[in-house]
Amino acid sequence: MGQGEAEATMTASVNQQSVAKEDSFDTPAVATISAAHLIHDLYPAILAPILPLLIAKLGISLAAAGALVTILRAGSLLQPFLGLLADKADCRWFVILSPSVTALGMSLLGIAPDYWSTALLLCVAALGTAGFHPAAAAAVTRASGRSWGKGSSWYMTGGELARAIGPVYIVTLVGWVGLEGSFIGALPGVACSVLLWWQLRRRQISMAGSSTVSDIWRTMKEQRRALLLLSGLVLFRSISITSFATFYPTFLVDLGSTLLFAGLAVAVFELAGAGGALVGGTLSDRFGRRSMMLISQVATGPLLFAAMYWREDTLGLVMLALAGAMALSAAPVQLTMAMELLPGGRSTASGITFFLGFEGTLVATLVVGAVADLIGLGPALGFSVLASMLSIPFTLALPETQGARAGSGH
Repeated sequence: MGQGEAEATMTASVNQQSVAKEDSFDTPAVATISAAHLIHDLYPAILAPILPLLIAKLGISLAAAGALVTILRAGSLLQPFLGLLADKADCRWFVILSPSVTALGMSLLGIAPDYWSTALLLCVAALGTAGFHPAAAAAVTRASGRSWGKGSSWYMTGGELARAIGPVYIVTLVGWVGLEGSFIGALPGVACSVLLWWQLRRRQISMAGSSTVSDIWRTMKEQRRALLLLSGLVLFRSISITSFATFYPTFLVDLGSTLLFAGLAVAVFELAGAGGALVGGTLSDRFGRRSMMLISQVATGPLLFAAMYWREDTLGLVMLALAGAMALSAAPVQLTMAMELLPGGRSTASGITFFLGFEGTLVATLVVGAVADLIGLGPALGFSVLASMLSIPFTLALPETQGARAGSGH
């Protein structure tokens, strides 16, 4: 073999190794970002448990307290725009810095001297939240090789667990140091940013420069039908999930259950949902995105109705757990579908998906609450389940996105 042939063989070998590495699942990076999702999302989850303390400290009305909650949630409106910015810039810095920003914004609420400073801190936290989710979701797929669904499953599981752990975390902390000492709670978020910097600083998980705004916009126009179908799917799915997480405890208490049992029911739903999120995206890598979405949608409705029927029995909790697992198994799948429709603008696609989830939450809390006032909470929850099943035709009309990213780069 001549020198030229040897060099060519060596170059081909290096290229094959590079491609194999790019297509492999980077477990440390995916695990770090998923753990960061858990730690980051602890902080938005602490507002509800400490809200009564803030009301008493600041001497504000329930309407003013509701405005504080709205400020934090309104950050979701910025996610598509910050996602677009993350696609243009280095998304790693959005992922690295956001946990510290959100942690400081939320943990300093205990020492805020008045209403307006409290509102300002919530604006800071909302900005951190809006910056983190689109960029982190995109970075996970960048580190997942060909297994985008598996990476999204790990990522979404972190967020689901945070909703269950966050209230316990802040109640324990405030019980130990008092509301004024809640600033200590920022330490995990700051430590998380340091860990993210250590893990991600040398990893090629940024898409900066790979697509321009005009490229992303052109792809959105090309995929506008599929994106609109996916939007309808996300909106309708969000209605039943949010309705049950929000109103099911009240439904149980109204029918004579204890508050403890109602709290247990929500915990079962959320924790089972975390398990569903962990496996849903992974299975979609093997069986297809649309297939997993349809299984989730077809199974969730009957299981939720069964949970309402056997509400005070152990069987009801089993049905609720199965419903949570099936409902939230679709969360990483729909996120992956959005990014596969817009592979050159994955942060943008993630931002749009999270924004639509927020819109579904808004509809669920306002419309379902209003309907419950008119016809009762039980029928209103049943209505929300039926409405969520309207997402099935959207899924049937969607193209299968798995494999659509071929040639677009990882």
